[in-house]
Amino acid sequence: MTEQELINLGFDRVEVLDSESQNGYDYYYYVLDLLPGLTLISSSDNDNNDNDWKVYNFDWNNNAELTKASVLHLKEVAASQGYQSPGL
Repeated sequence: MTEQELINLGFDRVEVLDSESQNGYDYYYYVLDLLPGLTLISSSDNDNNDNDWKVYNFDWNNNAELTKASVLHLKEVAASQGYQSPGL
């Protein structure tokens, strides 16, 4: 996915400063809370370029990368259960 697609899907940018992580650099990633207990997270800006962002749910055991279509489907399921996420 591209960074713009993450933004369009309603993901929120999370900035992590070196002073917090103490890893030698600042970085950011994106998160999307779909329902209680279901949060999607992206790879960080250090892991990819603008056109190669990965999305995961680390609570699932398979750590499979989610596609844009699967994120949209999960958002539809959340909406059908009464949860409105941004960008839907």
